[in-house]
Amino acid sequence: MTTFDSDKFEEVVKKSKKKNRKKSILTMVLSVVLSIIMVFAILLGIFFINDRRFFENAKYLEVRTRFMTPNVQTRSLPQSDIGLFNGKNIAEVEKNVDGYPVEWGNISGTFNILSKLGKVDIYSMGGKTYPEGRRMNFFNPNIIYKYITADIQDKAIKEKNYTKKKGNHGSSWTRFPEDLYEKITYPNDLEAIAKTENRVVEVGISFDKPYTYEEIQKMMPENLVQAWYWVSEGAQTTKKTQQNIYASDTDEDVFARTVTFGYSENGDIKFGDLRLGNYWEGDNGLKTTFEMLKTDYSSEMDKEERKVLDGILKNNHLKNKKDMLLNGIVLTGRSENFKQLEGKSWIRAASAGASAETIPYIKPTK
Repeated sequence: MTTFDSDKFEEVVKKSKKKNRKKSILTMVLSVVLSIIMVFAILLGIFFINDRRFFENAKYLEVRTRFMTPNVQTRSLPQSDIGLFNGKNIAEVEKNVDGYPVEWGNISGTFNILSKLGKVDIYSMGGKTYPEGRRMNFFNPNIIYKYITADIQDKAIKEKNYTKKKGNHGSSWTRFPEDLYEKITYPNDLEAIAKTENRVVEVGISFDKPYTYEEIQKMMPENLVQAWYWVSEGAQTTKKTQQNIYASDTDEDVFARTVTFGYSENGDIKFGDLRLGNYWEGDNGLKTTFEMLKTDYSSEMDKEERKVLDGILKNNHLKNKKDMLLNGIVLTGRSENFKQLEGKSWIRAASAGASAETIPYIKPTK
């Protein structure tokens, strides 16, 4: 009969506890190390995604500035404000007004790790009145702009002279009889500009109808710079009407912002993997550029912007420069040189934008 040896049993128990303790410590150390590695890997992944989002967002700001904001260029690489899960890019922008660089505020865009592109905001500098600088107003030749004053609207409502329209998603709006609306008087700042001395000025010209690039070259004076071309969605057989309510008959700023897509002749873009050279050479044509806008960025545009871009790609001649249709143009030059445009029948509206005082040591381009 085997006798129980308590000393040996205690020794075995001690060895087992010691072994289990070592295993526990090793397991705990491995768990901590693996946790640190996992946290580090997750943070590294977040930083990598954020870095990609930053670059994609910065590229979008560059593209939107060049092709959707008349005569505006970024003047510096975007400055980033990146958090753990989101960030913001801010780039300073400027206008080139006949060789004079004019600061024009900044453009900013937000992003996060789930969405590469977020809200884009444009902040404009300058006063609201000429000649210090203001936002140019553009009027699409394919749209008829009409207004109704607040007084006439109130009278029509009291007399129940209106109809209620309902949309598909529960929305509703009031429709007044057509004879209560009036066509607007389009702004034309040319006379005031021509009387201004010692200034270079930027002017947004809206045409009375879409013209080809070749036709426009015959219409433009040689002593004005063609700074930016407003590309047309094509001449429409039926013009749509944009109606608005005015407080008075002199307030043209209440109309919705006109969607503008366009380009400048200084078209070279080298921004990371984005390579766009001369729009009229090889495969990097303007059509390719606008197709890139649709493929890469249409989801970030609003409904009206997507609609206009689709119209440009469908109806315009973007592969052949001379046949390309334009809705308008941004011209820059000495203020006195704009006098020759007064009274031109092809000008629907002329809206002054940025401006700068000429100084002896900076010679205007023209």
